Amino acid sequence: MKLEFGTGSRFGNFPLGKAQLLVNHALSKGIRRFDTGFAYGNYKSQPLLAKCLEKKIINSREDISISTKTPCYSSEIVETAVEKSLCTFKSNFIDTLYLWGPSEKELENKEIFKKLKSFKSAGKIKKIQINTHSLNLMEKISTGFYEEISGIMLDFNLLQQDRYSAIKRAKNNGLSIVAGTILCQGLLIDSSFKIILRSLSPFYLGRMILKKETQRFLKPSKKLRTYCNSNYDKESQKKMPLSFVINEPLIDAISIGMMSISSINHNVEVFKNPLDSSITKKVGQWALDNCQIKDL
Repeated sequence: MKLEFGTGSRFGNFPLGKAQLLVNHALSKGIRRFDTGFAYGNYKSQPLLAKCLEKKIINSREDISISTKTPCYSSEIVETAVEKSLCTFKSNFIDTLYLWGPSEKELENKEIFKKLKSFKSAGKIKKIQINTHSLNLMEKISTGFYEEISGIMLDFNLLQQDRYSAIKRAKNNGLSIVAGTILCQGLLIDSSFKIILRSLSPFYLGRMILKKETQRFLKPSKKLRTYCNSNYDKESQKKMPLSFVINEPLIDAISIGMMSISSINHNVEVFKNPLDSSITKKVGQWALDNCQIKDL
């Protein structure tokens, strides 16, 4: 299993100096996989990550893995995203291109896959995968229905264990699995109030108020935090969400946003020394029985 440095919308608002500090620290801690998106942060996150990785790409491109994402409304959008990403990173190839939140109808567009195949044949893309939050689509992809698709990035955490059957089937069919939303926007560790107070970030405040995907984590996360607070010490509580996913052998990689030096240090430490699987299995079963989130 590998740990990925994820760069979402908030990363795109960082000044270059801070972003460079974080990326350099991640590299110093052994992180070699970096995940972004063509449109992340109002098209700011990817160029910022590219700037931070510029020297690494020039000197030792094969030492790192870069993944990005593209909407797939049309083959033209996919082509634009790929060509601009290659130009932005000043690289001859992208390790993994994710089709970002596609509908089944969009995946029926043969022109999109024709374009993707041409990029892959030319060596501009090494892997074509899907990033989805739709359980129905996960189930379909997991059967190997799309021969061009080699893996799935999905949300898998203590509150969304209903993905397990799709994950197991996908692995049986030779697909790789990257897990995201491990901390449920940080809510599996702290309350929304504490997160906003600690970060002093209008980004988090806006997400808590406006984003339905975040709002549905609030009550289940609080319920799980209360359970863990009654049964485990503070250090174990902080390590619990990430340890749960690390201890799942079917997961190939974990993509997680690390917006501070302390979060990088914490995640790398937990990655190397997770809680014992007997503990995370027990907590996972309690969460499965008491506070699961259903698909929208």
